[in-house]
This record gives sequence, C-alpha cells and structure tokens, in this order.
Amino acid sequence: MIRDRGNIKWTAMMLPEHVQRLRIWQQETQQIAKPAFDEWTLQALEEELMQAYYGKKEVLLEVWHQRASTQNRGVITELKGEEKKLCLYDTTQRTNNWIDVEVILHIKVLA
Repeated sequence: MIRDRGNIKWTAMMLPEHVQRLRIWQQETQQIAKPAFDEWTLQALEEELMQAYYGKKEVLLEVWHQRASTQNRGVITELKGEEKKLCLYDTTQRTNNWIDVEVILHIKVLA
C-alpha cells in the first residue's frame, strides 16, 4: 500500500513564498460570505431568540464574524431592541458577550 503524505513531501522543494501563498489560499477557501435572510427566516430566528430569552434557556449561537462562523454558547440575559444587540452570558467562562443580532446565522436552544 502506498502511503501518500500530500503536500508534506513537496514543501522541502518549495520556496517560502509559495508555501505562504498556499496557506493564504487555503484560508481564503474556508471563508464564507454573510448570507442574506428572507422574511420567514428572520421571523423564525426572532421567535427562537424570544423563546430562549423568556425561558432563560441555554442556547448555541452561530455567529458570522470576519468571513467565518463561530459558535457561542450561553444564556441570553439582556436584549436591547434599539441597538439590535443581545447579552450572552457564557456559563463556562462566566463572562458577558454583547452580540449584534444582525450577525446571527443560527440559533439552537439547548435543553
């Protein structure tokens, strides 16, 4: 059986500029654009957000940040409608994070 090591075997023969450009290219392919949601999706996100807020349930938020998605876990403690922000209390790190509502991609209510 032939065991291929992929790019590892060729990096010794590559110039540092080529290796750097390959790493940049790999990062660019993993970037995502901010999706545009329709009315129905926004309404569903709002309903899940309100249920989690009033029920004081722990949520897992997928947030778009600098062309990538990150996940934040915690309990929503405060909503600011005029600023379109929410305060997410991270139970593991015991910190408050303010998140813009417009960058939320997905909300999952944890039981």
